[in-house]
Amino acid sequence: MELFLLTISRDGGLPASLLVSLVPLGETPADPHRYAALLEARAPEDRARTQVSVIDLPSGAAVRVLGATTLNVHALMPGGVGYLTLSFSAPLTGMSGPMERLCDAIAGSLRWVV
Repeated sequence: MELFLLTISRDGGLPASLLVSLVPLGETPADPHRYAALLEARAPEDRARTQVSVIDLPSGAAVRVLGATTLNVHALMPGGVGYLTLSFSAPLTGMSGPMERLCDAIAGSLRWVV
């Protein structure tokens, strides 16, 4: 599923997109800390601009990967199915300030209904 977001501020609109996808476990570690370490090892050469961390969401532990123009949140799905990945992108404005807070709020609203 893909969504397009637009936040209006005094300086104009801040466009972004959100792609929601499933990453099956397969060889992906089910432990968010191990998955974060794997993603950090795969980060591009410019690691100073990429921050990988494990965060607590109402849906459970998730891996957060913040880049200059992207924010990916990998939430472990119940039952060991895999990770639901929320991939935010803001190529024109970058992923900082209001856009980062909006994307974090959207990721923070994720809940599992079981």
